[in-house]
Amino acid sequence: MSAAVMTGSVRTALLWSFTERYAGLLINLASTMILARLLTPAQVGVFSLCASLTMVAGILRDFGVSEYLIQERELTDDKMRAAFGVAILIAWTIAALILLGRGTVAQFYAEPGVARVLGVLSLNFFLLPFASPAFALLTREMAFRKIFFVQIVSNAVQAGTAVAMAWNDYGYMSLAWAPVAGIAVQTVLTTLVRPRASLLLPGWRDARQVLRYGGMFVASRVIETFTRNAHEFLIAKQTGFVAVGLFSRAYGLIELFNSNVTAAVQRVASPVFASEHRAGVALKAAFARSTAIFTSVAFPFCGFIALMAGDIIAVLFGPRWMAAAPVARILAIGLIPFYLVGLAPNLLAATGHIKRRLHISLRYSPVHLVGVFCASFFGLEAVAAVWTLSYGVMMLMYMSQLRQVLDASVAELFRPSLASVAAALLSVAGQALTLYACRRAGVPALPTLIVVTLAGAAAWLAATRQLGHPVYDEIVRLARHRRAAP
Repeated sequence: MSAAVMTGSVRTALLWSFTERYAGLLINLASTMILARLLTPAQVGVFSLCASLTMVAGILRDFGVSEYLIQERELTDDKMRAAFGVAILIAWTIAALILLGRGTVAQFYAEPGVARVLGVLSLNFFLLPFASPAFALLTREMAFRKIFFVQIVSNAVQAGTAVAMAWNDYGYMSLAWAPVAGIAVQTVLTTLVRPRASLLLPGWRDARQVLRYGGMFVASRVIETFTRNAHEFLIAKQTGFVAVGLFSRAYGLIELFNSNVTAAVQRVASPVFASEHRAGVALKAAFARSTAIFTSVAFPFCGFIALMAGDIIAVLFGPRWMAAAPVARILAIGLIPFYLVGLAPNLLAATGHIKRRLHISLRYSPVHLVGVFCASFFGLEAVAAVWTLSYGVMMLMYMSQLRQVLDASVAELFRPSLASVAAALLSVAGQALTLYACRRAGVPALPTLIVVTLAGAAAWLAATRQLGHPVYDEIVRLARHRRAAP
């Protein structure tokens, strides 16, 4: 594929990926605002704990099958059959284990609702093997228009189910049944739009190759996911479910970016990195430019959350959640440097260096877990502060691996991102001045939030143009493309 065609296909893929994520964001924001007023922090805390447990199990469930299908150089029918077989075997085994162990978990936390929620969430593991391999093949082919259709419909079903059940006083069970409904719809739709070549029965001929790659991938992902969610278990045991709900709400503000921007970029980055690696293209320049574009959005977003956490929580969730604001500020500030290596895990997986990613997880995880355990005795803000330090440690580890894999210096990889720092500072300065003016004028929270957002966006756009940032070039190309379209 020529560079020009690849560039155009990447832009189209990113456009569909971002459209899907932002449409999903609007759906999720609307449902979250309603649910925050229908459910208590304790109810959210019960579901959040169960969701963290199943999130770790969810990584095991996929067993790296999706990433294997995306990065495999020669994808044959036997390899696709093997991937499907492995996906079913692992997922159904995990579903059975969750069903058998849910009572023990509920007894440990002295909360019967944990068993009920886990029982419902286990249904996802019976359904997902029929969707995830086909979803991975759609990603490999960069068929993000089809993915958009599948995800928007399933997100709408999930949100509608949660709100309807919460409105009818189902409490935390509304949050448990909602993803089951969404995944059921996703499975049906993915089956309809999947590549015809993927309509195969499961097999085992090349299962060893799938298991070899998947074993290392899933080990790193399980460690990463457990490490990222361990605070839920520790806070629940030390402080109770109200504290879990508050920390979950604070972390949820950060996840708005991760799930709607980071995930959109990473979903496209993985098949692009894998495709260029298969073609023998050096990835140093591509990674540096991609990181600069990514951080140009990530840095000012973190600054916005740090500055406006109180207003955001007041508008979106209501006054009962205001204790989450200081936690959100600390988490946002701590994430800023880590976004420099936000695409590094995808690059390592796409180029076959999955063992390096596993080594990072093995070294980083104990440091983070010990820190969170100690901090849990001192409150939620202390736990958030430990996250800040942990992000810095992980960033340094990924930088070291990137230098070796890409044969590049730190300056070569991250010099383009210096412009992102400058753009973020100017954007946050515009936000801060606007916020000061709104406070002096006594403007209510919602109008303040809107005005500060617009001021920050305008300052960011002016800064990226003045700095000659690569992201501004992409904005100009997109605008020209839209004007040229019939």
